[in-house]
Amino acid sequence: MSKFLSDDYFGQLQGLLASDQKWAEGAKGLRTSISFNATDIGQFFVLAVDNGVSTVQKASPGTQAEFSFEGTYESWAKVARGEVDLQAAVLKGQLRFKGSITKILMYRERFMRIAELMKQVQTEF
Repeated sequence: MSKFLSDDYFGQLQGLLASDQKWAEGAKGLRTSISFNATDIGQFFVLAVDNGVSTVQKASPGTQAEFSFEGTYESWAKVARGEVDLQAAVLKGQLRFKGSITKILMYRERFMRIAELMKQVQTEF
C-alpha cells in the first residue's frame, strides 16, 4: 500500500497508465504535460505524455506544464477516493486549473481516465 501522493504512489500510477489499454488508445499521438500539485504539503508531480508513453516525476514548485491542477491534500484525497470526480473538483473550486480551457475540453475524456486510475492505486491516506 502506498502513502498517498508519495513517490511510490505516483510510480504505481505510472505503471497503471502503462498497462491500461483505454489510456494507451487515448494517449496515442498525444504530447502534453500535466502537473499535480498538493500545495499545502509541498508535493508536486508532473505527468509527461509523449505519443502514448507516460512518465510521472517529482517536480519543484513552479515547474512548467501545459496543464496544472493544484489544491490541498484533502481535495486530492477526495478525488482519489472517488468522493468527487476531477471535473467536479475543479468546478467546485476544490482544485485550481491552469492552462487552455479549450484544449483541456478536447482532452477531457483522456484526463478523466487518469483520475479513474488514481482510484485504483492501493493507497494509505
